[in-house]
Amino acid sequence: MNNEQITRPQANDEIDLLELFNRMGRGIRNATYWTLNRLLDLLKLLLRKALWIVGFAILGLVFAYLMFTSTRRYYSSEMTAISNSINNTYIVSSINLINDLFKESNFDIAANYLNIDVAKAQQIKSVEAFYTIDIDKDSIPDYTDYYNKYNPKDTSVKRLDSYFVIRLEVFNENVFPLVRDGIKNYIYKNKFVIDNNNERIRQNRILIETLEAEIRKLDSLQTVEYFELPQMQRANSNQMVVLNEKDRKLYHGQKLQLEREKLRLEKDLNINSEPITVVQDFTPLSKADNPYSQYAIKWGLLFALLGFAMSIAWQYRKQLWELISKKHY
Repeated sequence: MNNEQITRPQANDEIDLLELFNRMGRGIRNATYWTLNRLLDLLKLLLRKALWIVGFAILGLVFAYLMFTSTRRYYSSEMTAISNSINNTYIVSSINLINDLFKESNFDIAANYLNIDVAKAQQIKSVEAFYTIDIDKDSIPDYTDYYNKYNPKDTSVKRLDSYFVIRLEVFNENVFPLVRDGIKNYIYKNKFVIDNNNERIRQNRILIETLEAEIRKLDSLQTVEYFELPQMQRANSNQMVVLNEKDRKLYHGQKLQLEREKLRLEKDLNINSEPITVVQDFTPLSKADNPYSQYAIKWGLLFALLGFAMSIAWQYRKQLWELISKKHY
């Protein structure tokens, strides 16, 4: 009797699990069939409305061509640079102030700031500066924050204090080198930037002189430890009383550390002597950023959707008219 009572619940459990899996299988099959049927219905609807959709898409392409011919072609390029003397916040802010002048079409003042001709300034569409973001904590930029979405509370990323990116959009590719020099001249006119850079160079030179003096002291100590002290010990080797001998000390590690620091400072002075260092310069591009295909895709799709909506509205025009004209009171 006990064995029968134990076996029956187990059999019932197996039957319940099989029934559950069968229901799940039927549910998945029915959901798949329903989805495929709705997609087939949508395809049939699109085929029935193809004349409307294609007709409006053609109108969209025509409208896109009109928009394309009525706007000027422009080219864009980017320059990545390092701010050597101050935090890049000052550089980014000052560059974006120049961009405000181009937005307001104030080409005279912009040309004066960039030290270029007004005619050249009129060929510039925008000059914007952006911060760079480091996501793996190696102090190397991983991407550019074009939309200013950096969150200081997010500890997984870091906004770099030295790297920054300048994006230039122009209507004439030939102004790329002129604007690059103009941006540098604009930064160099800032007395705060120049004074900080000069102070950085002065302090580095003082540190180099101090390191050289310390290296010379280590050389002198090393000479005493390696040559003079052994000679003194050999001269006194015949005496019966030997004073406490000083342990011989090696200075290679300290000297190499000072030499590395000195070389690093000299490299910084030789390579990064100016307020900013250009890492990647502007590259003139032969392909416009606003070709006809960009307009065609945008307006063609929008007009095609409009045609589909208009076809539905035309099909149910009577019902819509009754719904609109019916008085609700």
